[in-house]
Amino acid sequence: MAEYILIVDDELTIRYMLQEFLREAGYRTKGAADGSECFKIAQAAEKPSLILLDYQMPGMTGPEVLSMLKKESTTQEIPVIMISGTENPDGIAMNYGAYAVLKKPLNLKALMEAIHNVLDESFDK
Repeated sequence: MAEYILIVDDELTIRYMLQEFLREAGYRTKGAADGSECFKIAQAAEKPSLILLDYQMPGMTGPEVLSMLKKESTTQEIPVIMISGTENPDGIAMNYGAYAVLKKPLNLKALMEAIHNVLDESFDK
């Protein structure tokens, strides 16, 4: 069965583009528009293999969502790649437990490399 990636971004076009790109690459995807939807989906019976999480969202920021995910025993093992359009989110995101931080506009080759690295590492555990 294909790996399942949850894409969390408040911008519909970015979410849709990433879902389509990853589906074409052979992954199953689901999208969430905000942090609370992400948290709800991540707690479902079928856990995502990976979460791509936007840094800057209204309501709950990416680091706030990541902090919640890492505190909850049912979601703390799900790897998260933070995606950001802000200047220097790396330190903050990594302190909250992000596996990696990718800058917008996304380089799709770098995205695929990060996804492969995360999933390969998760598989080895």
